[in-house]
Amino acid sequence: MVQVCKNCDMMLSVPPREAEFVAFLAYLLRETENYSDVVQDPVLGRETRYRADILATRAENSKFEKLLIECKSSRFASFNKVNDVVDQLKRYKKIYGECQLVFAIPASLSESEVITLQSEGIELWDLDFIASAFSEQLKHSSPGYFKALLLSRKQRGAKKTRERELRDALKTCQAGKRDWSVYQSLVGDILEHLFCPTLSKPISEHSDITKTNRRDFILPNYAESGFWTFLRNKYMADYLVVDAKNYSRKIKKAEVLQVANYLKPHGAGLFGAIISRNGGDTAGCAHTLREQWLIHQK
Repeated sequence: MVQVCKNCDMMLSVPPREAEFVAFLAYLLRETENYSDVVQDPVLGRETRYRADILATRAENSKFEKLLIECKSSRFASFNKVNDVVDQLKRYKKIYGECQLVFAIPASLSESEVITLQSEGIELWDLDFIASAFSEQLKHSSPGYFKALLLSRKQRGAKKTRERELRDALKTCQAGKRDWSVYQSLVGDILEHLFCPTLSKPISEHSDITKTNRRDFILPNYAESGFWTFLRNKYMADYLVVDAKNYSRKIKKAEVLQVANYLKPHGAGLFGAIISRNGGDTAGCAHTLREQWLIHQK
């Protein structure tokens, strides 16, 4: 467990601006002996001009290497954003010339995102790297969001986060009938980790009054504001109905209709979710989802 003081907790609750992270990383570089010529927000090019985040020179084993660093202050809003970063850095390098491209972000990326960067020869300075490489400089930096975040990560050390534990468990769970019970249990743990206590804890294998419909999970929705309150008001979602499908194939029309049958105005409500490994097919599943929403407001 990492204890965070009240002031640091307030800092961590305020979303950071990207410019603040650029300035903070530039400070760490200037305070580190083997980095020099640190320039923040340099303008690159003549005919076509770009503004990079940081330029610096790194000294290693009596060799000097120019670094061109692109920064993001938090996780990506979309899954393909890393490709935009790659394209942007390539454009910068074409204008600037020979250098080592670096992507800096105070967060942890997915394995696929890391592989994408590695395949393009781009160094990743993520949460773990920055906390480790600049540990001494962090101690002397001014209080703020990024100092609190990075020191918290360093104190936590290499211990697995709950997110990584769940992800690793999911990887070892095989798709198909054999592990359906394991998968269902994992989905319950993931739902609880992601959505509780905003929602109440998942209730597993809950039947309706007639005992004809058994849902994998329902999550009572007593939220007083925000997204879940909107769902309750719009779709009578006093409960979130969730079905976990450990299929090796895509979800089809039949599975959508099964969940739709659970959703009733005078029961759990009209909002449900299907958790699956491979998404839905583009024909039956997608069409049936639209049909249920248009005709039945589910």
